[in-house]
Amino acid sequence: MRPLPEPATGPVPESRADLVRRRVVEAVSDAMSSVRHVEHGELHLYLALLQDRLPIYVGTVTDLHSQVGQADVCKNLMLVAEATIGFYREVLTAKAAVLASPAQLVRLREVMLPRQLGPHQAEQAVAAYLRQEQELGRVAADVETLGTARLLLGACLNHVFTVLLLGDDILPPCEEYVADLVRALRLTPDA
Repeated sequence: MRPLPEPATGPVPESRADLVRRRVVEAVSDAMSSVRHVEHGELHLYLALLQDRLPIYVGTVTDLHSQVGQADVCKNLMLVAEATIGFYREVLTAKAAVLASPAQLVRLREVMLPRQLGPHQAEQAVAAYLRQEQELGRVAADVETLGTARLLLGACLNHVFTVLLLGDDILPPCEEYVADLVRALRLTPDA
């Protein structure tokens, strides 16, 4: 029998999901310690939801980069779109309450911006993935990657908003919606 390898010594590099988790925990701690007013309860709820849900979502988006050149581009984007819908399904109601209060919205910005948190991070990650696939010839050369990422993720947010507003029956099921959406992006060179 071979002996087990020695455990690695030294610090383990922080993953993107762990980095985001740390930033959100810092944001929640900062927000809760600096604002003790009852009127910021919605902000605290939203940040607590982010602390729980955002690292999982970031992990899914970050996993895209390990799939470059491997799995089907459309299937990869469908996984991210489904994760985006799932993420917003869990946090959008709490976020809407924060957006409805100017004081809470200002506080949210104060907490998130210095920590580089926000939806633009997911857009940039998806765009970077698309650029890498474009360099391999798996995404058409004329695709504008950041615009495509914004369209994809924005449509996912719109799906959740529409379902919250009008109910489940107004749109196709999530899987069908996502498949139609990704197909409509016409990413492949032969599309």
